[in-house]
Formats: sequence, C-alpha cells, structure tokens
Amino acid sequence: MNDTIVSVALVIILICHLATITIGYKIKKPTVSISYLNAIVVIGIFVFWIIDTPHIRQHQFQLIELFVLCLETCVLIFALYAIIGFHTKTYVKVINHIGFWLHILAAIAMLIFMTTFKLNHLY
Repeated sequence: MNDTIVSVALVIILICHLATITIGYKIKKPTVSISYLNAIVVIGIFVFWIIDTPHIRQHQFQLIELFVLCLETCVLIFALYAIIGFHTKTYVKVINHIGFWLHILAAIAMLIFMTTFKLNHLY
C-alpha cells in the first residue's frame, strides 16, 4: 500500500464527513447523522488498532495512545447515546461535534502529511 492509496482514502473520508454534515443539516438532525459517522469512524479506529497491535512484540502503552483510546471510547459512548434517542441533550451534541471535528482535523493533518512527504511503503 503506497501513499497514493492512503491519500485517496483520506479524501474519500473527508467527502463522507462533508456529505454527513450536509445531510444532517438538510434533514434538521445534524447530531444524529454526525453520531452515525462518529460511531463508524471510532469502530474503524478500534478495528485497525486491534489488528495492528498483535504485530508488536513488546507493546508498551504510551500516554498518548491511552489518551486517544479513551477519547475515542468517550466519542463512541456519546454517539451511541445520541443514536438511541438522547440527541437533544446539550452535552451529547457538544461531545459528538467535538469528536466529529477532531476526526476531520486528524484526516486533514494526515492528508497534509501524506502529500508533503512521499513514502514508499507504510509498514
């Protein structure tokens, strides 16, 4: 897998975020649509982390890794909370929007990194 494939995947992810926010405001329920996308992104991050972690022989948790996992767990809990039906609560809206915009910022940062530095392979 080279950097072109990853860059295309990141652009597709950003387009999905743009479509989600547009559809959410069109149907007048942006928190619900954002919650579905947050849940999908967080589950994807967890699946990648679970698949990638066993390849490391001596895995030592770093503070940043634990922080990201706890943040993503919090985003997943509040996304599921909003999907269940509590999307009108203010704190649920705030956490879902924070998670949504953090995912967008992370995807943009990865895209900038991938276009700035050319990599032959990722692993």
